[in-house]
Amino acid sequence: MQDDIFPAAEKILSDIENVVKKNPSLKAFEIVPAEDNENKSPVFHQEDCLGLASWCVQPLCSYAYRRLFELRQNKHRREEPSTIAKWLLGALLLNPDVTTFWNMRRELVRNHKLEVSEEFAFSQLVLYHKPKCFEAFAYRRWLLSYVLNAKDSRYDFNSAESPLCTELNLVTTCADRYANNYDAWSHRRHVMTLRESRGFVYPTFENEWKNTLAWCQRHISDYSGLSYRQFLLQKYMFEFKELPRESLIKCLPAVAEQCREELFGYIKSNVSDTHKLQRLFNAAGTEYKVTSSSAEQQTYFRTMSYWTEECRANESAICMYNDYEALWCHRRFLACILVRFIATYIKHSCRRDEHAEKSVEATTNVQNKLAANEDDVTLCHDFLVEAFRSRTEKLAELATKRDQHEKMLVERFFKFLRSIGFEIRC
Repeated sequence: MQDDIFPAAEKILSDIENVVKKNPSLKAFEIVPAEDNENKSPVFHQEDCLGLASWCVQPLCSYAYRRLFELRQNKHRREEPSTIAKWLLGALLLNPDVTTFWNMRRELVRNHKLEVSEEFAFSQLVLYHKPKCFEAFAYRRWLLSYVLNAKDSRYDFNSAESPLCTELNLVTTCADRYANNYDAWSHRRHVMTLRESRGFVYPTFENEWKNTLAWCQRHISDYSGLSYRQFLLQKYMFEFKELPRESLIKCLPAVAEQCREELFGYIKSNVSDTHKLQRLFNAAGTEYKVTSSSAEQQTYFRTMSYWTEECRANESAICMYNDYEALWCHRRFLACILVRFIATYIKHSCRRDEHAEKSVEATTNVQNKLAANEDDVTLCHDFLVEAFRSRTEKLAELATKRDQHEKMLVERFFKFLRSIGFEIRC
């Protein structure tokens, strides 16, 4: 192909580059349907939005691709980094799914030919146009690691305006623009894992828990958001290594009481054995100051309050909206994680009892109190299983009357419960 097949290409690419560099606050990029007009530029710019006329997309993309692949094939060819960056900008804006081009931009960043802040802004434009682009998300993850590992990195780990918060805002935009965007939610998981490993205070898991619940309630059929909620719930129930920091909030008397009310309110509304339930409720409200087992029990009740909160949200959605498979699949997870949590707790308790028996300092008084606490937790296990089963039966009765397809979803759900051994303790 000859270079003059699209002579206006360099001029258009320069116009796009000038707009991007002069307006770092650009938030949107779109292809604008338009016919060829030789007397008018195909590049549109208004406020924080960038547009490109549709007639020039194919020839411009072909031109940028040809130039870049010629450069890669001829390794002895020398081009100015600014020219390469301009070609890459055009190629990736129009088709960002080419890993080679992102790698070329990585090389330019490493060689200090491109500013990292400009790369964050550019990749945000790409993700607005292609919100499910895995390569763009991967590039942003690389940029995050690059700036955090830099010797002159000066990020304030206690600041509420950390770069990780910016990533979460971007992910929310992408998830809104493209349904079932698992790439966006996977990026969100990476950000929260990075936040945990690097010691950032913000964004907090508590804010994520609240914000994503609101998002899922607006997007009932989107299971990708629910899968992220499952990630958070597993953190709370199994992997909360950073609990000492955030538990300072959870351990406040008012908040602790709220968690206790959340847990027992769910049980009360679905279980009829009020006598044993009241004993358990009173035991959970007692403040022990002698043994660590009481503190562990309080942590247990706080942990399970997250599970009951998610159950309430799921049940409310199933009652309000009919025939959504995502909601029943999420309920499968809630049943499965409850069974898993109970098994893990019992296994942990057995190991702790063995250790207490071998300890020389263990006294009869402490062992008796430990056994009493374990009985209360075991009773709570039974009540949770019974409450979940009772509520599920009511939901199933409602769902089977509404729709034949939803009846099939319910049958599959109960089949799943049997497969994981979900049953009320005798």
